[in-house]
Amino acid sequence: KTSLLVLPCSRPCQNVVLALTLSGLRCTMTLSNPSCLIVLLPLIIMVQATATATIPQYAAMIFPSNKRHVTSRRNILPLIAGTTAGIFMPATDDNAALANSIPPSTPPQSIPGVGMSVPLQPVIVENTNMNPEPTTRLNTKLGQTRIAARELSPLNPSLSPFAENDIYYPLFMFGTWNVTATLRRKVYPYGTQYVPSNSLIEGSPRFRGESAGDTTSYQVKYYSLGDDDDGKKGRVVNIGETSKTKIISDRRFNAISSSAAYKQLTPVQDVTWDPQKDPTRLTLSFGAGPLTDDFMPLGQRRAEVYVTARQKEDTTTTGGSSTFAASERTRQVTLVPGNVIVADTETVTEYQLIEDGHIKAVSRIAVFLTPNPNSREGVLWQQVGGKSVAFFDYELEMYRCGGGTSDDEVGKDVKCCVTAPKGSIQCIK
Repeated sequence: KTSLLVLPCSRPCQNVVLALTLSGLRCTMTLSNPSCLIVLLPLIIMVQATATATIPQYAAMIFPSNKRHVTSRRNILPLIAGTTAGIFMPATDDNAALANSIPPSTPPQSIPGVGMSVPLQPVIVENTNMNPEPTTRLNTKLGQTRIAARELSPLNPSLSPFAENDIYYPLFMFGTWNVTATLRRKVYPYGTQYVPSNSLIEGSPRFRGESAGDTTSYQVKYYSLGDDDDGKKGRVVNIGETSKTKIISDRRFNAISSSAAYKQLTPVQDVTWDPQKDPTRLTLSFGAGPLTDDFMPLGQRRAEVYVTARQKEDTTTTGGSSTFAASERTRQVTLVPGNVIVADTETVTEYQLIEDGHIKAVSRIAVFLTPNPNSREGVLWQQVGGKSVAFFDYELEMYRCGGGTSDDEVGKDVKCCVTAPKGSIQCIK
């Protein structure tokens, strides 16, 4: 005979299904969290004492809510439909036989409210004074599948051992650029009830007060990684004349510039980043935050940013214009006094070269929930299948500017120059 019990354990072990089989099998216990054992130990001792008084051999199997386990709670759930609020309810002979012979290939059963596919019910916030159609057409497959997508799963990292550990941009993106970014729309694919923070409803990941139609201006910089080292500090380097030219984003400059432009409550003051050693990790140091209600400072904030996946596509359209698309998935762990905040986002942008020194771009910031099993956000993450719960779509207008160097330093036939992080003056003719 088999008796089944659903134990509503306290967090973090959540619901655990206990199947006790009085047979000749050996005792097997599988736990995803040791704290569950503390909750179940008194009951297991009682069951073992009762079982050994009946027959000398028994088996106790504990199945936590763990999708990696072949025989999971979802497999067993149909068997416990007749269980009531009692301690143990004897099962019928048919159910007992079925419980002891659950095949590994049994498809998972849906549990209401957990792991179900949530239907699309998008909430779209737009500025009614703006043209709803984008002014820039998406030309790359990467842009079409991720910027124009109605649903979006996380970007998968490359499994190739030869994959690049940073995004290398085309030569036409070299330089310092004046950027005007306009938030065209905010989209919540499954409704606002799945958004983890009210700040993402009231504003955006960039600024809590940003609304559809708002425009913000800032600067970004792209320079050549291979042409910037300690030995070239103060020297003028002509980009494109060496095989070392690899154009990358100056993440330190860009993070500080955009943070200041969006007037964030605690702006980024400094960025620790070494593109030569590890371009996939940044440490952000924030400025002093506001005071609490009792006029006490909130304390210093710091964030660790990890680039966990990236993808790019470079193409030339039939009209001869160059188009480049890039996407990066990041995880930001923000450390504040007494709390840790984890945020997963993906930024995908398609750049189209209109003419030399002029770029139009379409960009999307996709916000994902974090799979924390001990929080409401973790439950929502499971319900949406790990997909994005918020999109923030921007249009960018970019014009290249000079590098602030004199003609005597670099010559009169250069297009622009930038000062790289290690001090080299890089110019393109």
